[in-house]
This record gives sequence, structure tokens and C-alpha cells, in this order.
Amino acid sequence: MLMQVNNNGVISFLVSVSQFTPDPFPLDDGRRLLTPFWADIDTRNGGTLSYRQVLRYAQNDGIFLAADGIIRASFVDMRDFVSSWMYIATWDSVSFYGASDTSIRNSFQAVMVTNGRYSFAIFNYGDINWTTGTGAQVGFNAGDGVTFYSVPGSRTAAVVDIETTSNIGVPGRWVFRTDNSNIEGLECTTSGDISLFPLVGSMLGGTQVLISGPCFNANSLIVCEFDGIETSGRLLEDEIALCISPKFYKVGQIPLRVSLDDGVTFDFTGLFTIISVEDVPDNVFSSVTESNQRESDFEITWNTDNLEGVDEVDIVVYGYREESEDNFVEFRGPLVIVAEGVDYHVGYHTVSGLLDPEIHVDVGVIGVMESEGQGGNSNRAAIWSKVHVLQWHNGDDVTNWCNDWIRKEVLSDISFLSVTHPCPCTLDQAQIDIGRFSPHPLCDIGISSPSNCIHKPGAIHCVRADTPSTLGGGQECCYGDEGMIINVLDSLGGGYSHRYHHGGVTPYGEPKKVPYMSHYLVDILPWTYCCTYGGPDECTNFGRHRPSQTCNNYLPPPPALGSGDPHISTLDSTTYTFNGHGEFTLLNALNDTFILQARAAPLVGTSDATVFVAMAARFGDSDIIHIQTNERRVLDAYVRLAGDGQHFTRIEFDQASRWSYSGVSVTGRNITSGGIIVAFDGGLGLNLKAAEGAMSILLVAPDSFRGQTQGLMGTWNGNASDDFLTPQGSFLSPDLTTEQLHYQFGLLWEIDAAESLFYYEPSNDHESHTDRTYTPVFEPVANPSVDQSLVLEVCGTNQFCIFDYQTTGSQSFAQNSVKALVQYQQTVDNIASFVSCPTLPAPANGSAIATTYMAGGVARFVCEAGYELSHVVNLTCQSDGA
Repeated sequence: MLMQVNNNGVISFLVSVSQFTPDPFPLDDGRRLLTPFWADIDTRNGGTLSYRQVLRYAQNDGIFLAADGIIRASFVDMRDFVSSWMYIATWDSVSFYGASDTSIRNSFQAVMVTNGRYSFAIFNYGDINWTTGTGAQVGFNAGDGVTFYSVPGSRTAAVVDIETTSNIGVPGRWVFRTDNSNIEGLECTTSGDISLFPLVGSMLGGTQVLISGPCFNANSLIVCEFDGIETSGRLLEDEIALCISPKFYKVGQIPLRVSLDDGVTFDFTGLFTIISVEDVPDNVFSSVTESNQRESDFEITWNTDNLEGVDEVDIVVYGYREESEDNFVEFRGPLVIVAEGVDYHVGYHTVSGLLDPEIHVDVGVIGVMESEGQGGNSNRAAIWSKVHVLQWHNGDDVTNWCNDWIRKEVLSDISFLSVTHPCPCTLDQAQIDIGRFSPHPLCDIGISSPSNCIHKPGAIHCVRADTPSTLGGGQECCYGDEGMIINVLDSLGGGYSHRYHHGGVTPYGEPKKVPYMSHYLVDILPWTYCCTYGGPDECTNFGRHRPSQTCNNYLPPPPALGSGDPHISTLDSTTYTFNGHGEFTLLNALNDTFILQARAAPLVGTSDATVFVAMAARFGDSDIIHIQTNERRVLDAYVRLAGDGQHFTRIEFDQASRWSYSGVSVTGRNITSGGIIVAFDGGLGLNLKAAEGAMSILLVAPDSFRGQTQGLMGTWNGNASDDFLTPQGSFLSPDLTTEQLHYQFGLLWEIDAAESLFYYEPSNDHESHTDRTYTPVFEPVANPSVDQSLVLEVCGTNQFCIFDYQTTGSQSFAQNSVKALVQYQQTVDNIASFVSCPTLPAPANGSAIATTYMAGGVARFVCEAGYELSHVVNLTCQSDGA
């Protein structure tokens, strides 16, 4: 974006500003202004204006550290902010126009700072001795007539005293966050919303939650209420309070209320998110968490930058138990106090000698916990190791433990196996089925090399079912380097069925339903003893009770795609181009149960074509998800909680890569390359990516949508000839031209304002994003700025590539568009080439086999648990399932 530093104390974007007399904010003339001191400055009377752009290198790290410190101290939710770019503009000893006494001068500075995702402005003031006219304007203006911030005293004589005022308690310094649609100041309030850091915390509790926003004072008696559980807080700094999160046996967003009068009234509110212990980064480490025997001498280490204001810690062991008969779940501890009063800042402690357990518990964590007396016994900050088997502590006999478990399991109900989710047959299918499966964090080809699947030898990638089965079970599916599913009876790297789902089952907090912990006790604990600690015989026996689901009856989801400028491929693989300018229904399924809407706008730099710039979706009563392109961050995601009016909250992926909401999860692990994945509980998945300001929308639909869809992504029924169904119920010919489809089909799917699921920034609404008179180019016309031989070289005969290249003039845009279409077609081909046949009945000799076939290939046989494969016959599987 073009930026210009003007002599008059204004930094402007897109246009220069020569006006010396400031206008009152807000302005609605499109001028985007940052004004540290907009006034009639005249450098001809002396003084200097200088400006420079600075990138972070080791040589200039000092000024970046200083800026980071200001941002972290000013914004509680930016405590880990690390800047990468800075722009500094300085007006040094400048006088005003027509000054008779040129010794009266002003000095001030504007510093813009960003880490590529979040942006801030710092105004620094030295001596301010003059103002002109009605007084200088200090603040920000977005140019839309709505979004602005004006520092108190602007355009009055009082602005001359700005070097004595501040919004961060440092006279002469004002700090603002500038990447939101609303410019944020830092004024405290007597009621209302609060800012938190972090926004997420572990189920185990102990998270230090920093709070800003309320007008704290030395007499404030701070109490925090986490979803009904009260904890005492304290003032950490002048404008920042600290509370410690309690334990929970559930995950998800919870209300956090804050009282300043010892719990009499709670006038401040925010949202805090409890996440699974599996998703919290480990902060305490020891080799014993992987040990298969009792240990006496070992070292425990921990991160020393996670706890604020803590000097001494206790090292403890907590255990987890649950009992169905008593409806009892508990993180119990400390089972053992390893050490007390340890210097937290040292970061390690050596254990010598065996630790005597108070109670025998199989599963637990090691904690580094604020010592008593610093935070109170029941309200202590803590960091935790990963959940692990306490074999190092208990010293159980591995073989006996596994055999005891197998004897008990033989008597257990195995009905959960009959309803576990069918696994995708191939790695390709597993990676595209984003609505039903997610990568296993310990064996994910997207973030690790195959060698990192250390607990799954032979596997390069595993996925798990996102939602529980009807009986609360889960599913794991693993794949080898040839891309085929692995059976746990053939290889230790195979996936296995889960009696309890890794994400828990609502309502949480009961035995069998606690996120991750119930699954750990019943599935991971025996797998660890039998397969990791045990031998081949024990692991084989484990596999008989937790068998792999080898994709019997698996139905791959069909994809649909919207990309480029934009080209739409329907669920029945019809591809066409529609360049509307507005908000449209991409897909409506099951009579409004699922709704996907897309916003299209002209591509920056051309008026010939539009691109998708935002999408919004909901499934049933789920929370609403909105994704939009962002020049700085590539993509932004917002959530609107069901029943919460029009209040959207931006999802902060730097604090957690995966966020779970009601009926939907949103994952943004590496947004630049992998985009954002939205998975709804109904089995529908969306993958949103963006490049050069254009969003691509990949949708994979569950089988329940078959014959129940309409919209721009077509009527899915296996018949590509009837994809163009109008909202009025008329089917259009598949042979219509692009122009005919535009007017007779595409534009008819514009949504009404009342139907909109979108997030709107201030001053915008449905109508401001809609231009019904917009007329795009319908057929590619030779672009005079493009080398036509290069178009032929890049695109060949691909008409969509040619269209994109000619209309946008960008080779990379055309290549990105074609890449998305090629990947879509490969997905379609992959689905079409693999057929899953139903399980065959047991042969007369008593053997039972499950079969999976590749069309035109050789049958793959898998023995069901408890049977022996006695013979194999040659079979073929036809596409009709015969």
C-alpha cells in the first residue's frame, strides 16, 4: 500500500495530503490518515522531517526490543509480540507557518510496528510548544466516515499539552493497535468487555490469565469467575490484574467475569477457552515420561518464561482417575511432592532415589507449581508435562498388566466396534476428507517427517475421526509410504478403534466423556503397556480388541471448488465461470440446514473480473464461521456464537491452531500454505486458501447431502446435466454460455440482507458489498500488456487459465487458479478410481474375511478378529458393488 509522510504532521495512505488546516474526524472522503500532529508546519523556518523503514536484523535489534516492550506492556493480549518491521517518521524542532518567533518549536514522532499479523502505532512527543488555528488533530481516520480515533484535546488549545498526557501511563507517549477495523485506544472502563492473555488454558488449570480493561486501583478486591468457579485475583501492574484458571473436565469457550469488589458485583466480562490437555504445548519435560520401568535417578526440566511473578515452585505429580459406578472423575494431587521451594528460574531439578506413591494411579502428569504462600494453596499457577503412563513411578510388571487387561477386555462390551467410523482407504482420501477426519498430532505428514511417527512404525500419516460414534467411540486410521491403509494386525503402525473418543463426549465431565483423559485411560494406556512396552504377542492381542477399521463401506466425500476469478466446480464436477459482484449462496443443503455463502468483489487492479474475498457458513444450530482475505495476514477467521446477534470475534491462531466451537472446529496451522480448515459436526469440511487477494473455497460434502443440495455448487445427484437449478426451481441447460449463466443462473443466487451470515466491518453492510450493475468480461480478450506467446506457454489450451491470464494480466494468478483446479480434478479422479466393497459373509469353512478392492486391481484381504484366513480366491469388484 502506498504510504506518504507529509510535512503537515500527517502520514497518509494511497493519496498525499497537502491540507494544513485539519478537518475534524471522522472523514468520509476515502483518506486513510495517521496523524501524530496535523497542523500548519513549516520546515522552512528550521527543523527537519525524516522518515525511514527498518527491517529487523541483529544490528538493529535494540530498537525493536524497545518497541516490543512498549507493545507488550500496553496490550495485555500481546505479551508475546515480536515485531519484524518498523517505520519511523520524526518531526524534529519544527515551527509553524508564519511564526514570528521561530524559537517556538515542536518535536514529535510516529512509529509504526508490525509482526506481519498485528500492527501498532506509537506516538512519541518531546517539547510541544505551539498549535495553530483550532488546534492540531491527533489520531487516526479510516476514510469511511465511521472508523476513527481522536486523542482527547484534539482541535483545541489543550492539545499543546499532549506531551504531559498518555494512554499508557507514560507522559508524552500514546500507543494504538491499528490492524482491527476499530482503532483501539487503551482507556480503562468501569464496566464492559475485558482483554485477556492468554485466551486459552489447559483443562488442568493453573494458567495465569492477565486481564486489562477495568479501571483498577490499589483498593480493588479482584475476583474472577470462570464459568461459575470463583478464584481470587491480584493486581499485577497498574492496569493489569492476574487470575489463575481452575481445573475443568470439559473443553470449549466459557464466560469469564471479573469483580473489583470481592465478588459482590461482576461488571466485566470476557470469553476464555478451555482446551484439551492434548492440545496444550508441553512445558515440563523428563525422560521418565517415556520410561517402561520404575526410575530412581532422573532430571525434570521446564520452561522458565511461562510464569510471571513466580520465584519458587514445588514439583509435583498429579494422577487421573475415573469410576463409572460412582460417576467419579478426578485429577488428584499432589500424589507425590517431588521437591518444594525450588528456584523457578533455574529451570531444572534432579531427582535422586525412588519416590513412594501415596496412591497407585496409572496415568498422570508432572507439574511445576507456584509454591504455597505465593499464590495460595488452591489458587496456584502451574505448568505441566504431557499426560503419560506413570510406569516410571509405579513399576508395574508390563506383561502381567497387559495380560490382565486382555482378560478383562474379553468380558467387555464390544458393541462400539460395530459403529466406529469407516476409515478412508488411502492417504489421498484421508487428506481430503477434512469434514470427518483430522491429522493425528503425533503422526502428521504435514508437520513432521515419517521418522517422527515414532509410535507408529511403518506409518507416515494417521488421522482420527473428528466426531464420536453413536456409542461415544473414536477411530484412528494410519497409512504407509505407498499411501495404503495399514492394519494393526499386519503392522504395529496400523490405526485402531477407540472405545472412547479422543475429544470426549458432551455433556463433558462424566466418566467415559472427559476430553482426551477418558480415551487415554481406556485406549492409550493399554496400547502403551501392550504395544509400546510389551512384545509382539501382547501387541497382537491388543489389536484383536482394538482392531483396525480397514475402510469397509467407506464412501469418499465429493468435492466442490470455487477459485480463480472465480471458476466453480460443482459436486457433480461441472465447471463454469461466474463473475458476480456481491454475496451469493454457494450451497444450501438439507432445506437450509447447511448454508454456505460467498462474497465476490473485483480483483484489485482489474475491473474485468471478480474473485471470492469472503465466505460464511453454518450447519444447523452451529456457531457461524466467517473467513475473509486479508492483505497482511492472508486470511482472517471470525466466529459468531449461536444466538449472539451480530457480534463476531476474530479467531487468534497464534494462541491455538485449532479452536472448537458449538458444532464446528476451525484450524489454522499454517495459513499461508495450508489455509484454514473448517469442519462441521455433520461431516462437512471446508478448506479456505488465499493468494494475491483471491480466496479458493474447497468443500467436501457428507453423504447425507446427496440429492439435497442447491446453489452455485450444484445439485448433487450424480447427474452433471442438471446442476444449474435456479432458486425458482427451473433447470437450465448445461450448454449455456458464460454470459447466459451469469444472468439466468448466477445472479439469481444473490442472498437477501436478512439471510446474510457475514461479518461486516463498521460502515459496511450487504448493500455496500453489492453492485448489481457490474458487468464482467465473459470471454477472454487478448490483454495488450501480456505477451500472448507466454499465455500459450503457461496455459496451453486450458481455457480457465487463459481467461485468468488475460483478465488479470498476472501469470502467477493464472497458475494458482489452474493449480487449484488440477488438485480438484485429481481428487475427483481419486474418488472415482477406488471402490469399497461390503464385507463378505463367512465362507463355509468358518473363516471370515473383510475385503477392500481397487478397481481393476487385486483384492486385499484382512482377517477379522478371532479368525484365521485359510484360503484366498480370485475375485473382482465391480463399480456397482457386485
